[in-house]
Amino acid sequence: MALPGLMARLNCREYKNWMKAGQCLLMLQSRLRGYVDAEMQRFHRQLASRITAPRQRKRCQCRAKGKQFQPNCPVCAQWKELILAHHNNKNGEIHWGNSDPSLWSTHYWEVAKVFMPRGQTQLKGPTQCDAAALLNLINACDYFRIPNISRVREMIKCRNDLMHSSDMMVSSPWLKDFGEKMYDLIAEFTHVPGLVREGEKMQEVLSFDWNVEDLGMYEVDGPEKEYLQTERCITMGGSGLSSDNVEILLIRQLIQELYLEIEEQGSLSKEDEDKISKFKNFLSQNEDLKSALQGDLERLDSLWKNNVPLNAEGYV
Repeated sequence: MALPGLMARLNCREYKNWMKAGQCLLMLQSRLRGYVDAEMQRFHRQLASRITAPRQRKRCQCRAKGKQFQPNCPVCAQWKELILAHHNNKNGEIHWGNSDPSLWSTHYWEVAKVFMPRGQTQLKGPTQCDAAALLNLINACDYFRIPNISRVREMIKCRNDLMHSSDMMVSSPWLKDFGEKMYDLIAEFTHVPGLVREGEKMQEVLSFDWNVEDLGMYEVDGPEKEYLQTERCITMGGSGLSSDNVEILLIRQLIQELYLEIEEQGSLSKEDEDKISKFKNFLSQNEDLKSALQGDLERLDSLWKNNVPLNAEGYV
């Protein structure tokens, strides 16, 4: 028989709603990555053409930290001025520490990361970015001339609601509203190759129920293999998409969000402790996920027991 925990999770409507919305965000990010990549390369070339470098330039030693950056060389000073000129959040929070200013002249993605939320330091390109990073980039950089930018901001809010749900559940009315906002968002990006068709698939994911079938287990060696075997029996009705890896990807994004919140605060709040407690309880009831997320659970244990400070990437 299939694992009871897995069957229970995917037959809980609110948890299934959480998974459906998360699946749509994964589908969105897969289509936005190529578009954002091409646009940022063009934008970087445009900015680089306006930089006047000194004839004898010393090796740049400029470094950014958190939300602070004071350039020590004329080239980085020019880059900072140009970035600010195109930043829609110039009077608010800018996470300069996401990037390495010494690489702005040669690496387009180091410039892109200045327009993103915290926690992007180690990411080398759009293929490593989630929907939140890509949408925030589009929202913060005025090079992306989106007719109705409020639709991008609405989807960012939906994503944050989803990742801040400590019980990993959302209501059916919330999911309906999410679907409408996703439809509106895609209407602003009809020029992105494949996104309209992907939007049709998203509507199918949101509209149809998921089939959870117990087809039995064969040649089970251990909990991890058993879990993967079971996942082959799960389909998203109407879309032909497998739930394989989706659950793990979404939960890891949720954990990373928690890491970053704690890193920004510098310590565990009562709310953080409650979130960790709920998450540990959730894993204790689902041995299949506990096995797959063992490393993440160990880091959460370190936070829980020792209140270990985190580095800028959100890891202990």
